[in-house]
Amino acid sequence: MLRSLLLSSDDNAARVIIRVFKDLEVDCEHCVEASRLIQLIAKHRYDAVVIDDSIEQAAVVLQKLIEAPGYGKSVRILLVDPQCSTTVAFKSSAQVALYKPLSAERVRHGLRAVRNLMARERRRGLRRIPTMLNARIRHGRASGTKVFICDVSDSGAAIQCGDGDLPSGNIHLDFSIPDDPDRIHVTAELVWQDSSGSAGIRFVDMASSARKRLSDWLKQESSKVDRERLSLAKSIGR
Repeated sequence: MLRSLLLSSDDNAARVIIRVFKDLEVDCEHCVEASRLIQLIAKHRYDAVVIDDSIEQAAVVLQKLIEAPGYGKSVRILLVDPQCSTTVAFKSSAQVALYKPLSAERVRHGLRAVRNLMARERRRGLRRIPTMLNARIRHGRASGTKVFICDVSDSGAAIQCGDGDLPSGNIHLDFSIPDDPDRIHVTAELVWQDSSGSAGIRFVDMASSARKRLSDWLKQESSKVDRERLSLAKSIGR
């Protein structure tokens, strides 16, 4: 499911945004403090982030969002007061501006287009890299079980876990990426599994430093895959 995050202290605006996102089948998490949003984007990945320009640190938050690892594909949305000159300087950093006063119809029209953009950017951002990574998975206080990561992206992974079924709910996964001495620890949720022991998981909580390391490694591996494919295409074309 697509996920969004809203920063606004305006209850009426929040109700409209949340209701429209819900109608569009987009989960929306609401916070009223800039510091809380910064904490959330450091740990979680959201497909869209909505920032109300009435928040005192709106410009700072927007810059933090632009710089956050893994947020290059997220849609940035501003709730803008057209009478407020202070928003002019930074609203160009957002892909979408919704002008106040908000009406349900105008918000619905704007967010319907945003949802399509969110879905498209998620598909672009979910390039999975084939891997051969050993990992350990744990649920609750149970001892860890060794699994094998078949492919991974910045938002999830496909794993092979033998014949045992994985429990529903949150699970804890830790693994190492090549040439990195520190293990990556992530909380994930089970998305699917089959009778052969294959399963798909979505990352829901990861430290910002770990997310950056994983993102950098994925970019490096993606470039390597592209070079190999180009080389193969050239050799076939000779």
